[in-house]
Amino acid sequence: MLEEFGATVKWYDDRPSNNFLSKALIRINKNFIKKKIFNYYKAIIEQIKIDNLHFDYVFFLNPEAISVTSLRQLKIGLPGAKFILYMWDSFKNRKTTAELMPFFDNKFTFDPRDAQNFGLKLRPLFYIDLYSAKGNGKLKYDLLFIGTAHTDRYKLLDKIRNQFSDKFIIKEYFFLGSKMLFWAKKIIEKDFRNVSYGNISFSPLTHKNNSELVQQSKAVLDINHPGQLGLTMRTFEVLGSGRKLITTNADVVNYDFYNKNNILIIDRLNPVIDKQFLLAPFMPVSDNILKKYHLRGWIAELFEIV
Repeated sequence: MLEEFGATVKWYDDRPSNNFLSKALIRINKNFIKKKIFNYYKAIIEQIKIDNLHFDYVFFLNPEAISVTSLRQLKIGLPGAKFILYMWDSFKNRKTTAELMPFFDNKFTFDPRDAQNFGLKLRPLFYIDLYSAKGNGKLKYDLLFIGTAHTDRYKLLDKIRNQFSDKFIIKEYFFLGSKMLFWAKKIIEKDFRNVSYGNISFSPLTHKNNSELVQQSKAVLDINHPGQLGLTMRTFEVLGSGRKLITTNADVVNYDFYNKNNILIIDRLNPVIDKQFLLAPFMPVSDNILKKYHLRGWIAELFEIV
């Protein structure tokens, strides 16, 4: 998308490796592979010098691997570049990210609590073109849930299922990144012990499959992580698709697209869905709002493109 704005883009992964062990060690304590991370960024910095590359912007999207040392070296090596940070995870889950703040010129977050506490600019997430169908799909499901199988999500959906008869069609897709993680969660997490192997998928849906399911659904259920206040990507995919949203995130009332006819807030502990909400028609959203929360609007704000 940046290339559509005329930019020439060079991309590097934040992590030195994306295998299960590396991801786990970085999230538990990245000091376990400190040397590997340092050497990875050292090689990037050296290659930039060899290729004599010059950048106007250096954009970090939700970083979790880079250290203060490596970021400082990158900043020194690219003195003319503007460093931009965007976080779509909360600092509560990424505690070491706060130490990187002094190296960025512009800092954005999806989380209003982090924006207030750490001095970042609040910028919600976005949707992409695939979710711009505006409710033109043929309805097959009354309610859709797609998401990673974490925290209380499975138990919460169970409570919702019990409210409706078999005629109320719920489509659900619970995802986990590995079978090893499934068995580990079965042992460690109390809420996960009743989850059967057959109800979990180990391959993520493509954006195309995801958008098709949203278009085939009357409403989409969003169960935010209890440790996050920021709105999920699912919220904006549903907004762009012209479908109704049922969410556990009460903070959605503070956003300019909130409409009680289109968005129902439910209690996480007692998730009651008002059937009248599902029967009432969807209220169209203005083009200005849709443009603002499209990926183009997100990029334009982060890079200050007029």
